[in-house]
Amino acid sequence: MLIVISDLHLEECSLGVNPDLRANRNLEPKAYQKFIRSMAKEAAVNHAESVDLVLAGDIFEMNHSNIWYEDGIKPYVDLAEIQPGSEHEAKILRLLDLIGVEERVAGSLAVIRDFQSYFNVELHLHYLLGNHDRLVNATPATRAKARSLLCMPGGGEPLPHTFTYLSKGKPLAFVRHGHEYDPMNFSKNYRNAAVIPANIPEEEYTKPPVDDFSAVELIYKLPYLFIHHYGSEKIMMDSHLKNLYYRLIEFQDVRPQSALMNFILDTPGMTRPEVWRYLEPIILEELNSLRKDPILNSPLLQGNMLKKVIRLNPWRKNIPYRLVHRVSSSITSRLSNNENNLPAEKEELLQKNGDSVRCIISGHTHQPLVALLDATDGVERYYFNSGTWRNQVPVSPNQTSFGRIKSFSNVVVYGAEENHSHSETRSIWSFDFSAGFSQKFYNGMRHV
Repeated sequence: MLIVISDLHLEECSLGVNPDLRANRNLEPKAYQKFIRSMAKEAAVNHAESVDLVLAGDIFEMNHSNIWYEDGIKPYVDLAEIQPGSEHEAKILRLLDLIGVEERVAGSLAVIRDFQSYFNVELHLHYLLGNHDRLVNATPATRAKARSLLCMPGGGEPLPHTFTYLSKGKPLAFVRHGHEYDPMNFSKNYRNAAVIPANIPEEEYTKPPVDDFSAVELIYKLPYLFIHHYGSEKIMMDSHLKNLYYRLIEFQDVRPQSALMNFILDTPGMTRPEVWRYLEPIILEELNSLRKDPILNSPLLQGNMLKKVIRLNPWRKNIPYRLVHRVSSSITSRLSNNENNLPAEKEELLQKNGDSVRCIISGHTHQPLVALLDATDGVERYYFNSGTWRNQVPVSPNQTSFGRIKSFSNVVVYGAEENHSHSETRSIWSFDFSAGFSQKFYNGMRHV
């Protein structure tokens, strides 16, 4: 029996933040308890001989933290350049420690470490890396620290990027995080490749993707810059500032991402031009600061449009709102195309006829999905997106209204000798897919 969950994004949310403005976006430990109890019951009912539980990437949130604004040590670096005992390694280890002691994270990790006690059969826990926890693979010490937090064996050995689940000795399911499909979040563009290899060269995983820079220095940094510009006391006293600050905190939880700009600019109680007047000074300040950043000379941003905008930066004193409106439409279009064009059907292990896998499983987009890839010769092959375990901001069809829910999705695949209640022959594999959503445990925008 195979169980896949992904995109937990366990994160630290306290460093350098006034306690009265702290927002905790981690799920509560009871969500993990409820999930594992349900999975243990399924394993028993379906006569599973063993269970493989795959954490399919973006488990520890290594990019979104104020720790990266303390000095010149940044996360968008090639892992091959990080040496044992270096400042980079020390910062990664410190961030893992900070994540591990966050109240909800500490409770959730305790539940994860106790997963085996819920099962009457052997449980094998597998941890694959995604783009947000890429740094975990930096050194033997960082890998050992992450494994220790999850109570996994393996010490400082490199963590994998894929997992192949076998049934009767043949591959049944192939799992990867899925950032490999996303050219903005992976170092190589496989979107137009004829075939995506099962074993992508390790050096393509060690290199930082271009979105690491733009996310860390622009998107994730906005709440930090907002506080530094306006001050915590002023934000707490001004309802408009406070609403906009929490909007910036929740920015990365918006799905589909094509609605990101609408989410910010449609802050309740404010017109779009008013929102921009609050944001313009901090964005100008950051753009002018980035013009001096040596990262602009690195291969990471070679030929990137963002580099050209920062270098030229003709808007030293102001950025016209009409330009913001035009650019936001362009960004929305690009994000929408990026989300809806996942090349999972190009996976190498789908091309091997009778020995090919029957399903591809990935996460990354935070949007749970089941899609039939083909049914050649009556053999069905599926793509599953395992969604996320996060607070999530759903979007109305016209992309102008937004809600708040909790999401906990999972994919379960049964091998040929499992799921004995199946009405057909036991030689057929089967699956369960759950796109779980809830508002029951939600206590408002602030999670303190």
